[in-house]
Amino acid sequence: MSALHKLVTSESVILELSETDHEEVVLEMIGHLSKIGKVSSGDCYCVGNAVLERESHISTGLGSGVAIPHAKVKGLKETLVVFGRSSEGIDFDCPDNVPSNLIFLMLVPEDQGAKHLQLLAELARFFRKADRRKALIEATTAEEICQIFDSAVPA
Repeated sequence: MSALHKLVTSESVILELSETDHEEVVLEMIGHLSKIGKVSSGDCYCVGNAVLERESHISTGLGSGVAIPHAKVKGLKETLVVFGRSSEGIDFDCPDNVPSNLIFLMLVPEDQGAKHLQLLAELARFFRKADRRKALIEATTAEEICQIFDSAVPA
């Protein structure tokens, strides 16, 4: 099994993101972490700044309709993720100029750089497969989405 099966839970899934701008989507996803009790409302600003600062240096859009906004966050105790979908697609400045329908926000404690890189590599391998992307778009429940991530094995 991959590390993804431990990170993606039904409560960490947003079936349809409401925002349409990439910065607002990132903030919506961080707000979701606050809503489910993973980030305090007071920390949302700092977490948002960390992700948007990272995003300002280089796009986190992978292409093929996928973006992985991510950051190492000071004071974070555990890796946190939110997976969200946008039927409209969000402009994450992807190299192929395709809007992102599948957005995976990843926050890692500042002192876990190796884990950060390992998870990014695993996500890139996971999203490389068109059948997985298609299944994530077609899933109708958060539980189905979790099953798709659960079935991932490192390539």
